[in-house]
Amino acid sequence: MVFRNGWNSTRAELGPVVKMEGIKSSLGPFFSLSEHRIRYPETVIRALGELYAEYNQAFGPLVEANREWETDYQFCRFPDGSPVNFGVQVDMVGLPQGFLEDASSMSVDEVREVLRRLVFEFENSLAMYQLLERTFSFAGEETFFRRNFRASLAELRERFGMPIALLAVTDEKYRAMRESEFGKVEGEPLSDAEVFELSGFDRFFGPDDFRRHLEENGGRCGFLLYARTSDPVAKLKKPDLQIEYPLLGDPKIRRVVKAHTLTMNVDAPDMEYGRRINDTKEQMHAIGMAFPIAHEEDFYSPAFAKHVAKGSAYTEFGGGPRLSVGMMEYLAFCGVDTARVEAGEVPLRCKPMKGTYGCYGHVSGVLPDRDFRSDLRSNLRKRGSYVVQPELASPEVWNETEGRGYNFIDRNFFSLTNGTVRFLGGFRSLMPLDSVEARNGRNHGSKFTVWAEIGP
Repeated sequence: MVFRNGWNSTRAELGPVVKMEGIKSSLGPFFSLSEHRIRYPETVIRALGELYAEYNQAFGPLVEANREWETDYQFCRFPDGSPVNFGVQVDMVGLPQGFLEDASSMSVDEVREVLRRLVFEFENSLAMYQLLERTFSFAGEETFFRRNFRASLAELRERFGMPIALLAVTDEKYRAMRESEFGKVEGEPLSDAEVFELSGFDRFFGPDDFRRHLEENGGRCGFLLYARTSDPVAKLKKPDLQIEYPLLGDPKIRRVVKAHTLTMNVDAPDMEYGRRINDTKEQMHAIGMAFPIAHEEDFYSPAFAKHVAKGSAYTEFGGGPRLSVGMMEYLAFCGVDTARVEAGEVPLRCKPMKGTYGCYGHVSGVLPDRDFRSDLRSNLRKRGSYVVQPELASPEVWNETEGRGYNFIDRNFFSLTNGTVRFLGGFRSLMPLDSVEARNGRNHGSKFTVWAEIGP
């Protein structure tokens, strides 16, 4: 780990945990630290902004591979034609206070290269807008995130002269979003005014609504689209589950969606794997954040690949390195000793390259563990290519106020809507050490999570 000794486990007065009121969602209640705010120094914000720029640049080949029509992603471009993700979420290791203090006197280049090794992934389709906008509004005041997020949406409306609609591309996604992001049960109306107040968008389309909109307008779309294209949770858990794609399965409608979307995440249901872009982590290799593997032979050395294919014991291998040259080079770039990985001292985390978010499909463990290797083999067959990172341990903090310990990760948000990177703020996700989530190595937002605000 890049942090100094002592930074990974600290004690502090973080203040009381409070239950947030007024957030309309089926996923509540939500809890936060009302008196604790993490302040990022300018060097950290600028360094993350530079990584965001690299992420955008790395999207170029992915967009071209995904292209079906000339109008695809026409609104997702800089003036020079290069692709731009207008908003991103950066999931990363939580930054301890000691590091933040040191980072304030480091150069942006130095901080950027440290953070490069601490990012779990970028996500280019934000969700749970109400939670993001209202969690830290303790006295009804406008939050830092809401002010900057709404300003970013306003800039896009002004730039393109069109309103912006949320679009759920499956019926399952539409129902789930109505419940989790707007607090609506089936059959309960949701007006455009409510959509704007609770999310910042001008309308919320489900598949039937969007078809009706096109029919009423002669096939033309009157909105920019913020497309929510992730598969339903049931399919994330079972990738072989068959679901209906009423919009994206229709080439005429898919063409309209890809021509009006502000998010580069639209696949045809039958599109070949190499061209798919939804929930992708493929660009992470290009920016030095993960190593890609399509087959075990990409991960293991040729000799060890043959060894495990025969079912031979890990300890019986004596033919040199167990990992491929590419994997060893990536570990060296991360500052990780290959020998420690092979000895089982440094765990690895493997994530599906495409089609999932959160922890769905993740395989984590140590190389000597037969179950880890078996799970990876099975998932490569079921889910396609994976990306591999050294397991990034979450720092811990003991809240003296309540006498409870947490591990934590940071989730930071950026936009790029007027030619300038804007920091929207961030959320520190604190997971109680005595929770089942922490014991299972997960920190991805649950009923146990306590949130703390990150700002400049």
